[in-house]
Amino acid sequence: MKKVIIAVMALVFNMFLISCTDDTIAEVDGLYKVNATEGDDGNPPPPPPDN
Repeated sequence: MKKVIIAVMALVFNMFLISCTDDTIAEVDGLYKVNATEGDDGNPPPPPPDN
């Protein structure tokens, strides 16, 4: 009986790892896009002027 309870608990805890959203991996990866700068050998260009 103890093994059955442990197995059921494992299934219940794994349900928390399943995502309920329909976001694709590409959409999620787009959130973490990093824009590169000029690096150590130069200053990054200034932002464009506001109109």
